[in-house]
Amino acid sequence: MVNSLIAPDEVVARVSQSHTRLLELVDQLDDREKDAPSTLPGWTRGYVLQHLADNARAFERQALAALQGECVAMYEGGQAERDQSIAQGAARPLGELHEDLTLAQSALEATWSRLTAADWRRTVRFRHARLLDTALARWREAEIHAVDLAVGYRPRDWPRDFALHALDFLSDRAPVSTRLVLRATDDEFSRVLGTGTAVEVRGAVRDLAAWMAGRSTDDRLETTGSHLPELGPWPPDPAD
Repeated sequence: MVNSLIAPDEVVARVSQSHTRLLELVDQLDDREKDAPSTLPGWTRGYVLQHLADNARAFERQALAALQGECVAMYEGGQAERDQSIAQGAARPLGELHEDLTLAQSALEATWSRLTAADWRRTVRFRHARLLDTALARWREAEIHAVDLAVGYRPRDWPRDFALHALDFLSDRAPVSTRLVLRATDDEFSRVLGTGTAVEVRGAVRDLAAWMAGRSTDDRLETTGSHLPELGPWPPDPAD
């Protein structure tokens, strides 16, 4: 598993880089562009930005609770509170969204900076996992939603180690009753998922990760099947 190979301080450094990149992308927008559609159906860029800020606060909430030996839900008011905050907050001026995202990300990183090696192993409610897993999840949120903003950042721009992590996390999306063979054409990466009728999908490693994440690829993927296999749902949070 990728998360067993990356030390907490290295994960935090990667997330911090992703956070900086997000703010640089926001700097390219104006209020009109903020209200334009993102690549996510039904979501404007403002929706994505509000979600990213709320998500950073939710992961800080996980960390603060874990330090007290508690396991709490991601959002105090559950899914309804999450959805309401996104819908209402997205309408704010871009400057407010930018400031909110900046503060939320800084607060999360500040809380993480207090954690010891033992703290990173503390249990959280999110995915019935550890605090380290929340940092990896934030990395996924920041990198994938940076693409969703449609401001020029594409899967081809993902760091290689992020693409490999995403492929690892999303392996459960492999279709049932199919022996899915993923083979990178630009990297040594290859993986076999599941059992059954073999179908190979080939392409750049970042394009393979984008496809598994449900995002458009930069270059065409090739397959030995008549079409790309249909993937299963995004891995659910079992704590929900």
